Amino acid sequence: MRILIVSLIAALALGATSAWATRQVRIYEANVSSQTDAAVQAQAALRQVLVRATGARDAANDPALAGVLAQASQYVLGTRPANTSGSIVTVLFDGGALERDITAAGRTIWPAERRIVLLVLTGGPASGAFETRRQVEGTLDATANRRGIPINSVRPEAANLPVTGDIPADAALSAAQRLRADVVLVGYGDAVPNGGTWRWVLTGTGINETWNGSLEDGVNGTADILSRNAVAIAAQPDQSLLVEFDGVPTLKEYARVADMLDAVMGVRSVQLAEAAGPRATFAVVTRTGIDGLQSALLATSHFERIDPKAGGTIAFRYHP
Repeated sequence: MRILIVSLIAALALGATSAWATRQVRIYEANVSSQTDAAVQAQAALRQVLVRATGARDAANDPALAGVLAQASQYVLGTRPANTSGSIVTVLFDGGALERDITAAGRTIWPAERRIVLLVLTGGPASGAFETRRQVEGTLDATANRRGIPINSVRPEAANLPVTGDIPADAALSAAQRLRADVVLVGYGDAVPNGGTWRWVLTGTGINETWNGSLEDGVNGTADILSRNAVAIAAQPDQSLLVEFDGVPTLKEYARVADMLDAVMGVRSVQLAEAAGPRATFAVVTRTGIDGLQSALLATSHFERIDPKAGGTIAFRYHP
């Protein structure tokens, strides 16, 4: 029996959850001290915004953006108090104008919809007293805010992950899906009490990176990788694909498949092209091509690759 597209839209309202998770980051605003004049506030705030907007940690000192920074006041839309005492203000900028002038200066924009990072710390300070853990998490949160990446910090036991030894990549990614994150950053801190550095492992679809460094280096390295990947995807041309799915048992699962497709990084649009019984074909516009879309879908336990049967570009069997 044919299923009308309008029925699928109604099913989406039932709250199907995504297997990937992103969050819209508020890039074009920043908090600064109110104890300076408006021009100084604008410059200080814009230095933060340039880092978040471009994904480059040195953007505030980039000669190509010096002209933008010098005209900081002209981009300000307004300010508002950021705390009850009024000692901190939030400066709000014209995002459209900034994006235009940053691009004109030869720099790229990191899209505001960003992958949520599940941050797991093991060993060393991460296993210490509550006050120590709180200080560690405070440092991580502050660095993530400066770079504009959404993080969700958990202890390994809270995510059903091993508390000692290396965490397997597939277990880490499964935990991320359960906790509505998209990539996993694991910090191993056993060497830290002895003057050593953290060992960082970042895992996600198309990502498997390892490096050593401080707490700040863990978050900064993650932001560098995610911004570089996102900018590279945004620069690719749109490609239209017909994606078939077999084994979709209910209308609600049709909606869930559409939701998961729409959440894949690089996907620009998803439309139901045809549906008959347990088989559905979606028209997908993506900037990652067949390989990128396939890698993202196969990274979860919900899909396996099969041969197309209804003229699709690529096909999968769906496992609810």
